[in-house]
Amino acid sequence: MGLLSIDSKLANTPFFQQNMKHCIPSYHPLILSSVFSILGIAFCIFGPILMSQSKSLLYFKTKHENDQTESVSVSLKIDPNKPLALYYQVPDFYQNIRSYVQSFNLTQLASDSFTKIALDETCSSTSAANAVNFPCGLIYKTRVDKDQYTIKIDNKPVSMTADIIRKSDIKQNNFFGKAFKQLPNWQRTADWMRPGPFKDIQKTFSAASKNELKQLNVDFKNNVTVDFTMSGKHDYSPFRNVILAQAGIFGNKHETKALGIISLAFGVVCIACVLLYFGAFVASKTMETQAEKKVRGWKLTEMKVTRTEPTENRQ
Repeated sequence: MGLLSIDSKLANTPFFQQNMKHCIPSYHPLILSSVFSILGIAFCIFGPILMSQSKSLLYFKTKHENDQTESVSVSLKIDPNKPLALYYQVPDFYQNIRSYVQSFNLTQLASDSFTKIALDETCSSTSAANAVNFPCGLIYKTRVDKDQYTIKIDNKPVSMTADIIRKSDIKQNNFFGKAFKQLPNWQRTADWMRPGPFKDIQKTFSAASKNELKQLNVDFKNNVTVDFTMSGKHDYSPFRNVILAQAGIFGNKHETKALGIISLAFGVVCIACVLLYFGAFVASKTMETQAEKKVRGWKLTEMKVTRTEPTENRQ
């Protein structure tokens, strides 16, 4: 016996008879050419706009040798209407290795007390007396926490007080518990605890808001002199790259430029598809016309043959 009886009213509905209304896409060359034309023109305009905007975004990178105090002075164009972010980049660190990514304890990070979880440095269970009072695992152990950076703009110190650049970090920070948020510079540590997918990992150190920049009373219409002072030590890398950048709607300078190049390339591909489909349409029409001419020629030949056959038979 089937799922439904033979005399069931539902058995004859379009759903069970697989006779539902549906949409069949049209692959007519003119329709496809129109769609690709709209996409191609839009992306060919959007791409250069992004590439042009990327040129106006601040991006300055300098090298900080390990365990040294270094000073750098540079002239930069800063937009006071955008936050000024300071990043540090650790090259060839490979934070995406599986054993490294898994080296933490989820329960401990979300807890109100590290010691109550009773874990040692390797995230193994231990007695309450030997439990660590900080996050266990390699991710926390290898963090960058000894670096110090001071910035002056036209000899005026900038208080880089902000810790969050991306609004998405606020939602991700709900993952961490009360004990973690009592750590020094916990927001910076939280950013480090989110492993990066590439071999060179870039993390947020601090940032200056728009209000902090405007309170400096500096003439940002022209280039300003930015003085860096960098010090600190990292036990797992010989140097760090220090980056001073401002972001647009689509990210920093390189992200915006890359998106512009991809958009322009996609637009060019769409235009090429337009030419391809339009050429196919013209070729098909030409072949169709030639075929119709041949068919008409064959029909005329057959008509002539049929007209001459009775005369030959009478002779």
